[in-house]
Amino acid sequence: MNKFSFLYLITCYFLASIFTLNNHIDISHQIIGSLFLITLFGIPHGAIDNIILKSEVKISNLRFYSLYISCILLYIITWFVSPIISFYLFLIISSYHFGESQLANYKISNNNKKLIYLIWGTALMSTLFYYNEIELINLFSLFEDTENLNSLFYHNYFKIVFYVSNILIFLSLIFLQLKNQIKASVFRNELFQLFLLHLTFYLFPVIISFTLYFVFLHSLKVLSQEFNYLNIIYKKLSISKFIILLAPHTLLSLAFLAFFIYLCQNNIINISILLLTVIGISVITLPHSIVMTKFYEKFK
Repeated sequence: MNKFSFLYLITCYFLASIFTLNNHIDISHQIIGSLFLITLFGIPHGAIDNIILKSEVKISNLRFYSLYISCILLYIITWFVSPIISFYLFLIISSYHFGESQLANYKISNNNKKLIYLIWGTALMSTLFYYNEIELINLFSLFEDTENLNSLFYHNYFKIVFYVSNILIFLSLIFLQLKNQIKASVFRNELFQLFLLHLTFYLFPVIISFTLYFVFLHSLKVLSQEFNYLNIIYKKLSISKFIILLAPHTLLSLAFLAFFIYLCQNNIINISILLLTVIGISVITLPHSIVMTKFYEKFK
C-alpha cells in the first residue's frame, strides 16, 4: 500500500465512522468539505501547467496562454453547440487523464499503454456512475439545462461499459504482470486500489466518493510527481517555493470561479450552477490533460 492509498483508506474509515454515528452527512456539509479539499489540493495540481510545459518544450508565455485559452474557448463553444457530445467528450478525456496519471509511472509498452490508460479511467468513471446512478439522475434532474445529461443512463449502456471496462482492466493488469511490465507488488497494489474505489463508490454519496478519489488518489499523487520533477530542474526545490509556484494560478482560478458563481447566482448568465460547474471543470481538464500527457512522456 502506498502513502496515497493509506491516506485514502484512513479518510474513508473516518467518514464511515461519521456515517455510523449520524446515518448520513448533510448535503451542505458534503459540498463544503469537498470544496475545501478540492480548493486545497485539486485546483493547485493543475496550477503549474505553464511551468511544466515550458520545462519540456520551448514556448513563450504569450504562445502558451494563447493556446491554453483558445483550447478553453473552443470547448466552451462546443458545449453551447452540442452539450451531449461535449459531456461525453469530457468523460472520455477525464477517463484517459485519470488512467494516465495512475499508470504512467510503470514501464508499459508503447503499443498498449494509451489503451490501458483509457480502460483504467473508463473503469473508474463507470464504477462511480454505476453505484450512484439514482443519485446522479436526481442531481441532473434538478435543473432544466442538465436534464439532458441523463441520456448517459438511457438503455443501460453505461452498465455494459462498467462490466466490460472492469473485466478488461483486470485482464490488462494480469497481462502486464505476465509480460513483466509491472511487478507482482504493483499488481497487488493496483487491485487493492480498485477494490478501495469500488467500496468507496458503493458506500458513500457521489460528491464524497469522487472528492475522495480526486483529492487523495489523483491530485496529491500528481502534486507529488510534479514536485519530484521540478525538484530535479530547480535543484533542491523546497516545499515553500513549490507552494509559491502553485499560488498565482490557483488564486486566479478561484477568482474566476467566484466571479462566475456570482453571475450565475444573480441570473446575469442564464445557466444553472450545476451545468456551470460541469462546463468549468471540463474546459480546464482538456488543456490540462494535454500538458500532463507531455509531462508523463518525460516523467518516470
